[in-house]
Amino acid sequence: MVKKELIKIVSDAIDINASDIHFTLEEEGVVLVGYRAGSDMLPYLRLERSKYEQLLSYVRFNASLDLASPMQPQSGSLVIEEESEVFSCRVSLLPTVKFHSMVLRIINIKMGKDLEEIPFFLNNTTLLKEILQNEAGLILISGPTSSGKTTTAYALIDHLKNKLGKSVITIEDPIEYQQPDIVQMQVNENAGMNYDIGIKEILRHDPDVIVIGEIRDAITAKQAIRAALTGHLVISTVHSKDILGTIHRLLDLGVSVHDLDQSVIALVNQRLVPVGKSRKALMEICAAKPLGHLMEQVIEGSVITLPYTTLDEERLKWKSQKSKKQKSSRSKRK
Repeated sequence: MVKKELIKIVSDAIDINASDIHFTLEEEGVVLVGYRAGSDMLPYLRLERSKYEQLLSYVRFNASLDLASPMQPQSGSLVIEEESEVFSCRVSLLPTVKFHSMVLRIINIKMGKDLEEIPFFLNNTTLLKEILQNEAGLILISGPTSSGKTTTAYALIDHLKNKLGKSVITIEDPIEYQQPDIVQMQVNENAGMNYDIGIKEILRHDPDVIVIGEIRDAITAKQAIRAALTGHLVISTVHSKDILGTIHRLLDLGVSVHDLDQSVIALVNQRLVPVGKSRKALMEICAAKPLGHLMEQVIEGSVITLPYTTLDEERLKWKSQKSKKQKSSRSKRK
């Protein structure tokens, strides 16, 4: 019964393209279930607290969370199978004084996309494919939460393995898209498997490409740089506002400007915009000569010009095209 209730909640969220499901205590004995769709939080239903506790216990157990530490914040991966359907979510639990708040990030495996389907502007697809021709170096994909970083990373993986014949190993926390034909390692701090140890072991396993789920700390950042400098193509994500923010984020984590200059071959920052019933990515991409020019300015200590198309410029072009299509549609109706 609990499983069916959870499947219904997740399935309805997928139907409206929600990215997250929030469970919050609305009042004593009542839990509000809400959907995050873009920037909107939409109320979905209310559960009796007793039913929510059952659902919470089901998620804890099936996401392999630490049942002996209920008062610690925890995260994990939940996969639910029902006949031919597979539902996958990233789980985040945050205990408070009176309540265990839960958020499920929906990982819609069916939403995996080819590289050609992701950027709004086709020239960005061409540029990304050119970047993937590199044998070694660090590619960083950045943006805020729900900007499509992971989907883009997996589209790059698919192109590398299917079109370029590369051997790929990933280390993730958690594994979001299950891939049968690549090696995927799950971070498990309780079992002593963190990014630092995992990356060291991956380097001994002879991959062409290493994918690091996210750079969150100084140790992971330095290991990513090390892997790129030892002749591997490395792809990772990082939370930042823009390309310059990505550089400053790595510098804040203790990476030297020299190591950045020697290892990074491409910086990508993106945002999702609605296109019909789906969404595509506006991107700022800095690679090759523009990246060299940008790093020269960073080394000199003053960035005066941005040698790439910025997100703001992409957004203006997108709005212009959108406006033209709307005017064309209205004139046809007349």
